[in-house]
Amino acid sequence: MSEILSLYELNMLVREVVEAAFPQTLLVTAEIASCDVKNHCYMTLVDKQDDVVRAEMRAVIWAGRYKVIAPVFEKATGAKLVKGIKILFQATVTFHERYGLKLTINNIDPSYTVGEMAVKRKEILERLALEELIHRNKEIEFPIVPQRIGIISSSTAAGYEDLMNHLTNNAYGYVFTAKLYEAVMQGDRSEASVVDALDRCMEDARLLDVVVIVRGGGGQIDLHCFDSYAIGKAIALLPLPVIAGIGHQRDVTVVDEVANMRVKTPTAAADVLVTKVKDFEDRINSLSHGMVYGVRRLTDATGDALASLSGRLEIATGNELAENYHMLSTFSKGLKYSLKLIQSEKQHLKSKESNINHLDPRNVLKRGYSITYANGKAVKTVSDIEKGNNIRTVLHEGELLSTVESKRKSRRKT
Repeated sequence: MSEILSLYELNMLVREVVEAAFPQTLLVTAEIASCDVKNHCYMTLVDKQDDVVRAEMRAVIWAGRYKVIAPVFEKATGAKLVKGIKILFQATVTFHERYGLKLTINNIDPSYTVGEMAVKRKEILERLALEELIHRNKEIEFPIVPQRIGIISSSTAAGYEDLMNHLTNNAYGYVFTAKLYEAVMQGDRSEASVVDALDRCMEDARLLDVVVIVRGGGGQIDLHCFDSYAIGKAIALLPLPVIAGIGHQRDVTVVDEVANMRVKTPTAAADVLVTKVKDFEDRINSLSHGMVYGVRRLTDATGDALASLSGRLEIATGNELAENYHMLSTFSKGLKYSLKLIQSEKQHLKSKESNINHLDPRNVLKRGYSITYANGKAVKTVSDIEKGNNIRTVLHEGELLSTVESKRKSRRKT
């Protein structure tokens, strides 16, 4: 039968095994899942694969070592030891009969953390490029007069204050309408907070001209929340140009790479907006002066052209009037000749008419003559009728009907 052990005795055996198995310090990589400094620094470390935790262990940096390690790490990286960063550390594996298994960290290599962030950033940028998102915001045309500004920042951030001061007190007196979309700009909640602010900008897109993300300077690790796929994708899908002013010139994040424009500082972001409006005003003034000058030149040229045209028109009108006068004079003479010809023809017609009237049978009958018809035909000679024929004699007034009893042919006198 197995020997019965107390829990303490069992843990003492485990301690002996652990201390025998790990007599020396080890180099270990892990991600900080939590970090609590209370004189000593207590951590929870995790190892992930495809964002799934596959190992977890508690760790401690004793106060004496923490006072040495923390300043060196912060000086090299520009940030404190915080949740979400990966570290390469030298540690011993210890097992305490009461507190269990843990790692005692003796030293941390800050260069590894900086390198891991660079690798992570590269992977995110490659993914955004594969999804054709990395240049999408850059392709949005920047507004000509960007005066409605959406600002993603913390209301207490120095960068936000600098931005607002430069916008409000610009040298030209331009008026900008700025709306703050409050967000946490560092720490555990920063990624989700910035994504939420971008979503709110998306909802207000028709009310904004441009979105500015400002934070101010900081170390590379302080800005690690901006090396985020979720934030990069949200910027790419935003239908507004984004200006990134979250760090200094040496700090290049995923947000800087995806944004429409990257500037060194929040103050530089304000300068971009003021300069855009100033450029527009200068173009308007230039166009205005050009228009005035052009109108003057056009007026002068038109005046000269009108004067020249007026002279030519006067000469042409004189020539035309002279030519028309000659034509009218000729036409008048021809008209007078035509009138004389018409009068002559009229007299000739009257003479013809008189002759016609004189020969008109009705007028002949008036003079005592008559017309005799036999068998419907006018009788011209005695030979046209026979004895016994009925004849009709037409007089000026009336007709006579008679029968031929005899006829006598007269001899012509020679």
